[in-house]
Amino acid sequence: MTKATRSSAPLALSVASVTEAGNVRLTVDRMLEFDEAKIGFTHAHTWAAMPAARRGVIKSTSAHIVFPGTHPRVEACIRALCELGERDPVETKRFADFPQSGLTTSRQIEWGPEVVINVKAVCWYVKDGVPIIPLLQPRKVALLEEKLSLYATLGLQAYCKGDWATGSVEIVDLSGEDEVFATLIPQSDLKPLSETRVDQYVQTYLEAKQIADRVRAERPKQQPKPRGDDLFNRPS
Repeated sequence: MTKATRSSAPLALSVASVTEAGNVRLTVDRMLEFDEAKIGFTHAHTWAAMPAARRGVIKSTSAHIVFPGTHPRVEACIRALCELGERDPVETKRFADFPQSGLTTSRQIEWGPEVVINVKAVCWYVKDGVPIIPLLQPRKVALLEEKLSLYATLGLQAYCKGDWATGSVEIVDLSGEDEVFATLIPQSDLKPLSETRVDQYVQTYLEAKQIADRVRAERPKQQPKPRGDDLFNRPS
């Protein structure tokens, strides 16, 4: 397989956000809409804070000192994770602390010769004997239930296989414009997507990407600019 370029390796959450199964034109429009987006920050700190925050060892009132000077949106998300840890602590284990687990912070799903989907997670915990791998949804705009199901499905495909086949995923939803509240969405609470429906998402995304890439190739060349939390190009 040819090594995928950064633009060919979108985050699973981005794919779930922009892809409208069966509607290639709308999916293309959403892809191109974010080409000029200037978000100016990433959620790397939010991901990094999650394991300790979920254990309840960081008080929500102290969230602002976890990563001083970070973007207000990131700070609000970290505070929400700390509040979640205070009301429902779990004994998380960071992938980085257990390399023998075989789990890594980025797993790739191959969708085509030069297209891979990056699925990110950083820790797991065990509930009722089942390993649970949390996936973050830190963006302001909430996902519809089917998009959440797609995101969870991609998480399962990436992480719950081999020695971890009995595991499950949950989504930690941090959406919201003003007040950020962490809502847990277990995989079991989401309606499963059929293989046919997942395939429809895959094919729609691949067709839309081909069109979007042609549009981009026809644009005048410009100097690259810092993109912040790019929806498509940041695997971490």
